[in-house]
Amino acid sequence: MKIFVYSILTVFLFISLFPTFMMFITSFVPEGDLFNRTLVKTVTDFEVPRTVLLNRVRPLNTNLNLLKEENNTFFRLEAKVDFSGIAPSLGSSDINRIKYIRFRIRNQDPIIFRIGFKDIRERIEYFTERILETDADWKTIDVKLDVRKLSIDVLHISQLRIEVSGQGYVDIDDIAFINKYPTLYNFLKVLRDDYFGRYLLNSTIVSVSSVLGNLFFCSMVAYVFARKQFRFKELLFSIVLSTMMIPPQVTIIPTFILMRKIGLIDTYWALILPNLVTPFGIFLMRQYIEQLPVELDNAAYVDGANNFQIFWYILLPLSKPALAVLGINTFVLTWNDLFYPLILTTSRQMRTIQVGLALYQKLNVFTWPTLMAASTIAGIPIIIVFLIFEKKIISGILEGAIKS
Repeated sequence: MKIFVYSILTVFLFISLFPTFMMFITSFVPEGDLFNRTLVKTVTDFEVPRTVLLNRVRPLNTNLNLLKEENNTFFRLEAKVDFSGIAPSLGSSDINRIKYIRFRIRNQDPIIFRIGFKDIRERIEYFTERILETDADWKTIDVKLDVRKLSIDVLHISQLRIEVSGQGYVDIDDIAFINKYPTLYNFLKVLRDDYFGRYLLNSTIVSVSSVLGNLFFCSMVAYVFARKQFRFKELLFSIVLSTMMIPPQVTIIPTFILMRKIGLIDTYWALILPNLVTPFGIFLMRQYIEQLPVELDNAAYVDGANNFQIFWYILLPLSKPALAVLGINTFVLTWNDLFYPLILTTSRQMRTIQVGLALYQKLNVFTWPTLMAASTIAGIPIIIVFLIFEKKIISGILEGAIKS
C-alpha cells in the first residue's frame, strides 16, 4: 500500500514540476524550441533560383558562377592573387550562438582561404586564415568561431565573407552555421537587455517593501485583535476577513484614482502602499498569536513592560513560523503580480518583472529560448526566498501539529 501511495505522489510531483522542467531545458536551446531545435542553420543554398540567389549572395571580386553536378548546384570561384569570394547576406544577425561555420569545398590547386564578418556599420574583420592543400574531392570544413576575439558588432552582423587567394578554381557548397547546444547565451542576452535589470530591481524593491510592511503592520493589527478586548471587535475582524472576497479588479479603479490624486502614479509608492497590509496576513497572525499563552503577557506586565514591548520582544519572536509563512506568501504574490503594476505604471523604467515578461515578446524579437531564459531568471528569487524560509515554515507546521 505504501508503494502505491508513494508512486501516486511521485507521479503528481512529476506532473507539477514538468512545466518548470520544460521551461528550464528550453532556456539552453540556441534557436527554435525544445522539440524543434535549430542546431544546423543553412546560410546559403545554391539550389534556389538565380534571381533569388543574387539578392542573398554578393560576389566579391568575381562573378556569380553556378554549376550543376549530379543534381547538385554549387558555386565555382576563380582564385586570384587578390582575394575573391562570396558574401552571403545575414541581415542583422546575432552570431553569439554560433560554434562552427561549416561548408563543403574542393580545389585543384593549393589556396589560402579566410573567413570573416561584416557588421551593419560596414566594419569587416577576419577571424581565420589558413592554407588548403589540393584536393579534387569534396570535403567538409568546420571553422571554429570565438566571438570574444572579434572587435566588430557581433550582435548586428550583415555579411559572412568567405574569400580565397591563389590559382585555379575553388568549388564551394552547403554553407551553414553550427549552433552551440546547450548554450548559456540566452541568459546573457536577457541580462544584457537595457531594461531587464531594472525590471528585476523594481520587483525586488516592491516585493521586499511589501514583505516588511506586512510582517510589521499585520502583526500589530493581529496583536490587537488577539489580545485586546474592545467594542465591536468581532464585527471589525469580520469586516477585515470579508475584504478577502473582493476581487482585485474591483479595487483597482479606486486605487488608481487615489494614486493619481496624490501624484503617485508611476512611482514605487503606488506599487508598495496597497500591499503594506493584507487581510490574509492579519488573519494568519491573529490565529497564531491566539495560540500563545496569555501568561507570557501577564508576566511581562508584572515586570513593567508596556504593550509595544510585549508585542516586539515576546510575541513577535515566538511568531517566527507564522511570519515565515506570511513573508513567503506576500513575496510570491507581490513578485508574480501583473495586474496592479500594469495599471499603476506608465514608463518602462517602473515596470516590474512580470510586466516586463508580458511585454517582452512585443518589444523584442520573439524566440522561445530567450523568453524561457527570462522566465527562469524571474523565478530564481522565489526559489531563494523559499529556501530561506523553509525551515521556519516546516517548524511552524510541526509545532501546530504537536499543539493540536
